[in-house]
Amino acid sequence: MVCSAKSGTKERLPILHVAFLLALEGAYFYTVCTIFSFAGVLSVDLGWAPDNNEAGFVAGWLQSSNVCGRIFTSPMWGVVASRYGIKVVLSITLVSMLIGCSLFGFCTNLIAAMIVRFIFFGLLNGWLVLTGPCAVAAVGRERQTELLGLIFAAGCGMQLIGPAIGGWTYGLVEEFPALLPSLVGCALSILALVLFSGVHQAFSQEQPVEKAEAAEGAEAPLAKSKSLLFQWPLPLIFLMRFAGGCASYTMYEAVPLWLISDTELGGFGLTEKSVGSFLCRSGLWNIIYFTWILPWCSKRFGSRCFSVVTSTIAIVTACILPFSVNIPSANVLHLIWASALVSNNVLNAAFTNNAVPVEDRLLANGFAVTAETIGKAVGPVASSSVFAWTLRKWGWHGHSVVFFILAGLSLIQIICVRCLPSYVEPVCQPPCDKVQSEAGSAVSNEAKTLDA
Repeated sequence: MVCSAKSGTKERLPILHVAFLLALEGAYFYTVCTIFSFAGVLSVDLGWAPDNNEAGFVAGWLQSSNVCGRIFTSPMWGVVASRYGIKVVLSITLVSMLIGCSLFGFCTNLIAAMIVRFIFFGLLNGWLVLTGPCAVAAVGRERQTELLGLIFAAGCGMQLIGPAIGGWTYGLVEEFPALLPSLVGCALSILALVLFSGVHQAFSQEQPVEKAEAAEGAEAPLAKSKSLLFQWPLPLIFLMRFAGGCASYTMYEAVPLWLISDTELGGFGLTEKSVGSFLCRSGLWNIIYFTWILPWCSKRFGSRCFSVVTSTIAIVTACILPFSVNIPSANVLHLIWASALVSNNVLNAAFTNNAVPVEDRLLANGFAVTAETIGKAVGPVASSSVFAWTLRKWGWHGHSVVFFILAGLSLIQIICVRCLPSYVEPVCQPPCDKVQSEAGSAVSNEAKTLDA
């Protein structure tokens, strides 16, 4: 399954494989996040909410519908990929994104819009389960952090640039205001499909656990899944993935709602296009940060140490941001905060990969993504409702409550990282290599310099 890069060399990453993974990551996060800039405005324009200050009660459910769909199928995609190959799940994911984008643009009914996002962007989408395994399949364990940094750069950039595109193209077709933003998602999905046709063989080889599970019998996968759930440090990592997913998606939901709220309530009263431009400026910085700065810092200071640093930065910026006096200062604080929060998502994905043997990686990622998905589902719904309620109840004094809650989630990340075992670090030997060593296979020098 793995197209391994040679250890100790500086060979170029396989361009076509990297291009496909970046296109898929970008297409996925565009379909999910482009609505962030106009969800509140869309709710008002189509009569789902009375005004912008009350839009949070509806927008949160609309944005969380796709995440709710992933809760039910994330563990299943890990099992399907381990039995039938990554290629099968990737094919289903790409087709579902294309169909979902085609349908969502024509939705003017709230229930229909939520169903489309629930099924095609959530239930039938298995990409997040495969992010880590696909990185290993494309470049090998030794360079997975390098590729994961690029993948998350594309994803994080699109999480912020996508809403900008959505804000700029929203409403150009008056009858279907979300149509043009959705068509851009169709174009990105088609691009990913075209690239996939050239690299699908790298993801179609037989999985190492498939034969073993077939020999163990029908009950073995279930027993293995149960034991994996409680294998240390996975429960700790699942909590980190939950907190990280909740924090990042709550940020993407809360910041636009804060920006469009009235100035007397602590907001800036921005339009959807201004919100899109605001998020785009943060997105451009994140592309630079996740491409070069994050990989270098995680190698230089260690993944656990760097996670503590970024979490501390996230706590400080979350507490200061809602009291920004102008847009430029808010933009700087937001881009720093976004970088810090999503940094932990990158590092947590690497912790998941390094915490288990290679044959358990797909199942572990399935459970981890489920935990993260639950956080992403709970975060926007809860935060948007809390934000709207605190504005109604306390006015200006309540607009910062959600931001303080997010600071608390970053504190949870710090506590959990401090409890992680040393072998999740790149300089330490992971459990799978220990097993291979006991079986008589020599541990190569390259295994001691694994990327986190």
